[in-house]
Amino acid sequence: MDPPHRSDSRGRSAAEALPSWYRTAAAAAWRFIVLVAAVVALVYAMGYLKIVVLPIIIALLATTLLLAPTSWLRARPRVGDGLAAAATMLAAFLVVVAIGAAVVPTLVGQSDELGAGLQDGVREATNLLSEPPLNLSEREIRARVDAGIERLRENSGPLTRGLQSGAIILGEIITGLIVAVMLTFFFLKDGGSMWRWLVGLAPRHRRENMDEIGHRVFAALGGYVRGIAMVGLVDAVLIGIALAIIGVPLVIPLMILTFFGAFVPLVGAFVAGLAAVLIALVFNGVVPALIVLGVIVVIQQVEGDVLYPLLMGRTMPLHPAVILIALTAGGILAGIIGVFLAVPVAGSAAVVLDYVRGGPAPDSPPTNEADDPDAEGSAAAGA
Repeated sequence: MDPPHRSDSRGRSAAEALPSWYRTAAAAAWRFIVLVAAVVALVYAMGYLKIVVLPIIIALLATTLLLAPTSWLRARPRVGDGLAAAATMLAAFLVVVAIGAAVVPTLVGQSDELGAGLQDGVREATNLLSEPPLNLSEREIRARVDAGIERLRENSGPLTRGLQSGAIILGEIITGLIVAVMLTFFFLKDGGSMWRWLVGLAPRHRRENMDEIGHRVFAALGGYVRGIAMVGLVDAVLIGIALAIIGVPLVIPLMILTFFGAFVPLVGAFVAGLAAVLIALVFNGVVPALIVLGVIVVIQQVEGDVLYPLLMGRTMPLHPAVILIALTAGGILAGIIGVFLAVPVAGSAAVVLDYVRGGPAPDSPPTNEADDPDAEGSAAAGA
């Protein structure tokens, strides 16, 4: 026999007697808890399967870069899908090898000098802080700086030894690279058919929405990767020219640091700029360091106000606060890999939410694959 329901004088149940705002908040709260639990479970599952998940993500990002030339080759007479994909990947590999052959020897030869210069720069900045007009406690600042440097050395030592002796990690890296290369080839070659098969798994009344979301996410990812690479390249070239004119050493390593720093919005630019200023402070003095700081501020202002909006358009319009939260969460969950992937993942989620709200499709100005139906199908494969 069912227990009797409690009711008030008006005959309402206990739940109905609660204020409407309370019942709404309670319903939203338990749904939010379920959603967070599902996201956490998904993140842990992806971490457990990282040897599979990371190659898929890398292949997806590589596909966004190589899709346009593959589509162009595919449109040529007597060039099939497989040949177009293979030729594009071979050309990209040769470009990477050429760049590596030109840069890596210099980078390896100056890496130790760069690290020592950064440490000396921190100590030099400490000396400046202890002098007028700041007059901070030199002993306390030096103790904190030395402790921080020593902690970095202690943490980097085991990491380096682990990487050198970790055959399992090396095997995972090699396996992941092979899987990523193969997946990139298949995404470029058979992306359209893969995506149509995947969309076909959804209920019929959901397929149009799923297809549109896939196209939008892929367009956003493609625009982001190409745009951020162009921003990093322009920043690196301009800052490298300025450093060479001022006479700051270690130009090539600082340019590379600036380029890769662009893939970590906000934080990367700050770290790369700080490194350049510290190197200038050690090797050139206070005045050149201030000049380098001014040049970097001007370049980053031009980037933020002109270059970034021009290249990125409406690809991933994320607020800086959202970017910081995404970077922090990505770093906690997946370390340096999570930091690199945080903004694309957050941007993709924003694109999906924007579609649900009825917003326009994101821009992807650097490519025109939307003009080619086959390219559209291939593009969606990655999404």
